[in-house]
Amino acid sequence: MDLIGQLSQQLGVDSNQAQGLAGSLLKLVQGTVKEKLGAQAADQMGQAIPEMQGWEQQAPREGSGGGGLLGGLGGLLGGQGQSGGGGGGLMGALGGLGGQAGEVAGIVALLQRFNIDAGKASLVAPLLLNFLKSRLDPKLVSGILTVMPMLANLGGGGNTPEGGGSQGGGGLGGILGGLIR
Repeated sequence: MDLIGQLSQQLGVDSNQAQGLAGSLLKLVQGTVKEKLGAQAADQMGQAIPEMQGWEQQAPREGSGGGGLLGGLGGLLGGQGQSGGGGGGLMGALGGLGGQAGEVAGIVALLQRFNIDAGKASLVAPLLLNFLKSRLDPKLVSGILTVMPMLANLGGGGNTPEGGGSQGGGGLGGILGGLIR
C-alpha cells in the first residue's frame, strides 16, 4: 500500500507533508504500542516500517524540536488516567470516549500541526490501519487495535472486521466535527 500517495490524494497535501504526517502518525502509534504492549512490539513495528524514521523527519518542527508534539500531548492528556494533570476542555469534551480520547486528541493535534482540517481524521485512520495491516503481523495489528480501537472506529468501523467489535465508537467523526469549530 502506498500510504504517502493515499494521504496526499485524500488530504490534498504534497508528498513532503504526507511523509511528515505519516511518520508522525506512525510514531504516535509506536509510542502507544511501546507503552501498552511493550518495547518488543514497538521494535517489531519499527523493523517492519523502516521508512517511518525518514518520514517523521519531514514533519514541521515547532516549539522544542522533534518531541514537542508528543510531549505537549502528554501534558494535555495527563497520563493514562485522564483525570490527572490539567486535561482542560478538550479532554473533558472527549471524556465520554473512554480510552480512545487520547488517540483522538493525538490525531487531531497532528492534523492541526500540518494545517489539515481535523474533520479529516476520519479519512486518516482507515488509511493508517490499512497500511499497518499491509506491513505488520496480524497478531500485532490485533494488539494495536486492542490498545488503539479508534483506528478501526474513527472511520465508522467500515472495512475493519479485525477490530473485535465496534465498542460503540462509530460516532467519533461526528464528535470531532462538533469539537473543532
